[in-house]
Amino acid sequence: METNLIPYLPDTAPFTPEQRAYLNGLFAGLFAHAPRATNPAPAAKPLLPLTILFGSQTGNAEALAKRVAKEAGKQGFAPTIFDAAQYPREQLKTEKHLLLITSTYGDGEPPDNAKDLWEFLTATTAPALPELKFSVLALGDTNYEKFCECGKNFDRRFHELGAHRAHPRVDCDVDFEEPFGNWLAGALGALAGGGGVISESVISRSVTSAPVSATDSLVTGYSRAHPFPAPLVANRRLNAPGSGKDTRHFEIALDGSGLTYEVGDALGVVPANCPELADEMLRTLGCTGGEAVPGAKGGEVPLREALLRHYDITKIAQPLLQAMAERSGDELLKQLTAPGVNGELTKFLWGREIVDLLLAHPRAKFAPMEFVGLLKKLQPRLYSISSSPKAHPGQVHLTVGVVRYESLGRARKGVCSTFLAERAGGGAAAPVFVHTNKGFRPPADGSRPMIMVGPGTGIAPFRAFLEERRAVGATGKNWLFFGDQRSEMDFLYREELEAMHRDGTLARLDTAFSRDQEEKIYVQQRMLEHATELFTWLEAGAHFYVCGDANRMAKDVDRALHQIIEQAGGRTAEPAAEYVKKMQAEKRYQRDVY
Repeated sequence: METNLIPYLPDTAPFTPEQRAYLNGLFAGLFAHAPRATNPAPAAKPLLPLTILFGSQTGNAEALAKRVAKEAGKQGFAPTIFDAAQYPREQLKTEKHLLLITSTYGDGEPPDNAKDLWEFLTATTAPALPELKFSVLALGDTNYEKFCECGKNFDRRFHELGAHRAHPRVDCDVDFEEPFGNWLAGALGALAGGGGVISESVISRSVTSAPVSATDSLVTGYSRAHPFPAPLVANRRLNAPGSGKDTRHFEIALDGSGLTYEVGDALGVVPANCPELADEMLRTLGCTGGEAVPGAKGGEVPLREALLRHYDITKIAQPLLQAMAERSGDELLKQLTAPGVNGELTKFLWGREIVDLLLAHPRAKFAPMEFVGLLKKLQPRLYSISSSPKAHPGQVHLTVGVVRYESLGRARKGVCSTFLAERAGGGAAAPVFVHTNKGFRPPADGSRPMIMVGPGTGIAPFRAFLEERRAVGATGKNWLFFGDQRSEMDFLYREELEAMHRDGTLARLDTAFSRDQEEKIYVQQRMLEHATELFTWLEAGAHFYVCGDANRMAKDVDRALHQIIEQAGGRTAEPAAEYVKKMQAEKRYQRDVY
């Protein structure tokens, strides 16, 4: 009897993930081409070296890179995975086959671990790459104006340097499984050069049967595709009366789910839309709600159910805007859907929802099935977990700012934040799953100091970090910078943080409340006020963390960090930048920004 047993190194093997991926690919290739004793085969084809780079902020790109390596190893490649921050730059000019998977964050920027590679490629000293065949998988979210901008930029720059696209770039929205599978099949097939090493049909089957999300928990079968219906056991407002904000502390029970998490991870919440908004949309469409339409995951569901649980009924998707422009004949909509429109479209869409579009153009009619075909699927929201499982076994906590505002004369609601605040609980479960974020963890060495900058809801993971450090008896000093609007109303977790300061868990607690005085003060200013001591902590090996708004706060904090290293460290701008890059490469500068 013949056997076809290919050795595969488990995650517990004493190797790095990159080494395991390489060795698994090597074993798979060797065994796939090994001659059988009873029927000697022709000499095996040599394995094709393949470099896989990932730029990842939350872990999706990294997890997909590992799946690429596993598949490539089965198909005659010898894959090697590199975190983009750790890739040897001098190796690039000798590469023959390269796949890049990268996300985009902030205002179209590279993720933190890919910034240095991007600077290297865009420098005047970047090498020519005439021998390189490459392909790019870009991860993004079409709700953002600069969708997949980082992947697009890398793709263009590789081409400018003389590299050849083995397979066209693929841009993925939040539902990336199908395009990822198609890209992988096409890219590996193209890089193999049609030499019979690879079977596209085999690849397509294998990758589409993989888990539906790259980093979501699959321990017990509960995942993004199959979330756990969790009871919401606590819903507490953190802001005092009179505050202009509504920030909530939620406690969710995980008993019986088998779901586990680590501090730094995120919790995915699958929301339901506001029933009042769904009903108004039905009236505007002239529908009863009982009409059968396709569900987001196949099959048919009543239209009202589809609007409640399957589709995004707030944000205006491009296909709907295009269809409305065509049917209404409205000149402004025609201009906004023309090629090359960016700023004008962003301004138009801000604060405007689908129902506004329908009410403004009542003569543009849509059949129910046609209408839902123009909508985006309702997506889970990811929230930084604000608890340690060691401090709260069987529970997971979230810190969420509830979104409510007015625009165009109408009250607006954030989909998931108001789902948790108003509609979950009281017998209504909150469907959840765990999203792993290995790139945001407290120091493995508990003696290392830790500096955390988390204004507003950015406090969430740092509450978890501090609980974890206290639970395990970590000896490293902890320093927290927290800020919000007013100290009397918006000092989130004040009692807990001040208690941690008193018992020594927090060596330093510095706050910045922007509206407690005439001149606004923010966390980055508090950092600069303590530049000398902060730099002393960095020199002692402190890890530096930031959580919160990517577009303004995180950039301001990053500038302040560079300035502190220049001033307190006696460096000019360039050596200070190298200091920060070294921190990032050592995983001592980590950000969870959104």
